[in-house]
Amino acid sequence: MKRIMMFTAVLTAVILLGACEDLFGNKEPPPVVVTDEVDFGSYHSTSYSILVRNNTSQRLVAFKGDLHPDMLIGGIPARAQDHGLQRDPALFNKPESFPLILLTEAQYNSNKDDLKALQNTPFTRVFVFYNHTGDNTAVYEISDRVGGNNTLNIVNFSNTVNVELRLGGVAGEILGFAPAGIMNTSLRLMDGDYDIFPVFKRYNQMRDIVEEIYPKGTGTDYSWYWSGGFNGGSSATMNLSSLLTGLTFFSGASWVTIDNQVTGSGGIRFYEGSQTYTTATGNSIIMTSTTFQIEMDRLPGTSHYGSSRVVNNWNFGSPTNNVPLQTSADDTTAHGPLTIEQNKWYTVTITGDANTQGSMKAWISKIEDIPSDL
Repeated sequence: MKRIMMFTAVLTAVILLGACEDLFGNKEPPPVVVTDEVDFGSYHSTSYSILVRNNTSQRLVAFKGDLHPDMLIGGIPARAQDHGLQRDPALFNKPESFPLILLTEAQYNSNKDDLKALQNTPFTRVFVFYNHTGDNTAVYEISDRVGGNNTLNIVNFSNTVNVELRLGGVAGEILGFAPAGIMNTSLRLMDGDYDIFPVFKRYNQMRDIVEEIYPKGTGTDYSWYWSGGFNGGSSATMNLSSLLTGLTFFSGASWVTIDNQVTGSGGIRFYEGSQTYTTATGNSIIMTSTTFQIEMDRLPGTSHYGSSRVVNNWNFGSPTNNVPLQTSADDTTAHGPLTIEQNKWYTVTITGDANTQGSMKAWISKIEDIPSDL
């Protein structure tokens, strides 16, 4: 009986001790925190809304436009390449631009009951555009330079202008996004030196194009930028509202409006070689008049951006019956290579019968400046 009682006492002690330590004195690991609300594992290869490339070592939680539980899109694994976020019909039902707001998994878990506390200090934001009926193959990258202990405060008093922040030039990698309507946005950066180029972006609903507009610095075709160095938890402020007042702005693109006066067809298309031009919302068929935005060639790693671009083999019509751009309204000779200039708006008029081979004509009928209304 004594042996049984001693064995029972020892066994009880072992069980109680085992709640904290094993028989070798090793402590149990802390409980695993599971983010039940966020799906990090699913990759949506076809029915996705946005494609994201996560260059950081963090698992990220994505929100559409606002830090609210109803706007949660999904999770992005660390180092994920071309990760497709789910397309919730309640959130994605029309073409629109919006800031993709990203939190780390730790930020989300610590603030899930008060997400608004992170409104000015998310991990980062990325300006994205969703095409409801068209193409969504653009891949939005998340820089591995964000998420450090240093703080860059961006002051943007504008309620209409969204500002994308790029590293090293207007064609550089995107660091973050300071949205219109939020006066102060904080961006967490790794140690190092930064030349940051602000690029203003907006969706022109009337023209169905996403405009990129650069503030002009001193010198020909150079854009304005901000320089700063960070180390060991330092901070700085980039005041866009005061620094950019009175500067000249340039668009990094040309506009091409196709004026379809062709008979015998419901619509035509605009080709450059084998490429078919589409609008921001993914439409390629031109019924009457449609505007396309053509980006200038931008030079990575510099503050210089191209003032013009050479285009070739413009054609208009259907896949089986199209006509090349001609020299003028009266000269049907094919135009050949064409130099288009930034901030210029070209109108191409197409006439003839879409069902009669050789009857169509296409020429540049008007060249004007893109209106600046910033």
